[in-house]
Amino acid sequence: MSLNLPEDFKKKYERLFGSRYKYFENSLFKEPIEGFRLNPLKEDYENVQVNVDSKVDYSDIGYYGKINGNSIDHISGYLYSQDPSAMYVAEVLNPKPGEKILDLCAAPGSKTTHIASKMNNKGILVANEINTPRAKILSSNIERMGVTNAVVLNNRPDQLLSSFTGYFDKIVVDAPCSGEGMFRKDHEAVNYWSLDYVKACAKRQKEILAVAFELLRPGGEMVYSTCTFSAEEDEQNALWLADNFNMEIIAIDKYEGMEEGIPAWCNNDNRAKSFLRMFPDSFKGEGHFISKFKKNEEDLNFKFQKSKNKNIEKKSKELFDVFCNDNLNTSFEGIQQHGLTLEKPIIDTSTLNNELKILRNGLRLGELKKNRFEPNHSLVLSLSSNQIKNVLELSENEYTKYIHGETIKINDNLSSQWIGVSYKKKIFSWGKIANNTIKNFYPKGLRQ
Repeated sequence: MSLNLPEDFKKKYERLFGSRYKYFENSLFKEPIEGFRLNPLKEDYENVQVNVDSKVDYSDIGYYGKINGNSIDHISGYLYSQDPSAMYVAEVLNPKPGEKILDLCAAPGSKTTHIASKMNNKGILVANEINTPRAKILSSNIERMGVTNAVVLNNRPDQLLSSFTGYFDKIVVDAPCSGEGMFRKDHEAVNYWSLDYVKACAKRQKEILAVAFELLRPGGEMVYSTCTFSAEEDEQNALWLADNFNMEIIAIDKYEGMEEGIPAWCNNDNRAKSFLRMFPDSFKGEGHFISKFKKNEEDLNFKFQKSKNKNIEKKSKELFDVFCNDNLNTSFEGIQQHGLTLEKPIIDTSTLNNELKILRNGLRLGELKKNRFEPNHSLVLSLSSNQIKNVLELSENEYTKYIHGETIKINDNLSSQWIGVSYKKKIFSWGKIANNTIKNFYPKGLRQ
């Protein structure tokens, strides 16, 4: 499918860009810039089979290049494909271990997993997505990357207010937008575009920003970003936030090819210079806008309960302890039970509004089945090799069979029943030993 720019789009930006427009338009017909991140949550995370010669200069873990989604580096969570422009959002947010952070419009999880890698699985990371199928993809990406401190919600932003008002230290609002910055990467986005759609997006973004303000603690910081060029959704909305709420604009450092926001596109308001623009004719990446704010308001005295160890049956705890003693070199505190599922949660769900739909709360440990404990795929992706008593390293032929769902014959006398299955020193699945055979526990939905 070739890119066919709408006439209204061309007229609008010819007027706004003037003589620059021809360079801007030409850039939209060039190949998109690919990028990827390494994942510091994994052991020996720099041991990847990709070219890391072309580094993104504003990220310690970001690189230019395309990755193979079927490679062991990807399926084991060592790599995440992400547009280089979008990588800068988490850098601007500057998350720290131990903070309480919200990604309010989080799917598919690019920024969430980037934030998580900077938090080192310490603190509370809430990732919300209103669209249910996309929320499930978000949860899957969080699992793949070995994130254990995330809560995945599937709600409208305003439904978070009754449970999280004034709670978060930092918030990212990477808002749903008209997608102009993604035109050359996703030609389908052109079909949704119209001048009216831009206005509708700008209105919806204001509603989301108003909620985000309420969720942010006094003194907290918010990053508002979009992947569109539209000033209605970018500078104008960012200034609306500053003017209608008690928000201080924070200037953003700029790297090669990055530009200031454009005062001429927002009534010549020079505060726009503190914002950041990435245009594909001057920056090595797709179109993006980023703004940053700090909340100034009196303390709301809001208190929130972290998760407490409760509601786990004695027999369930015994079965889990047997599993850990037999198969792992690590233990877990703060376990909770929900039905037949055991998890190490991040938040105490009893303090939350019942309307919140929780897809993931911290680390899903596994399920109780017929007087035994069966570990979840999330658990093995969160563990390092020294936390598992036995790890089986597969050959290339064995790996190909295993990710297809086949069993593997072995001669080793391994001491544990459950083992970590690894290829190229990257653990990607559980296996279960029975009669010198490794029973396959690689999830059926992921098999190739």
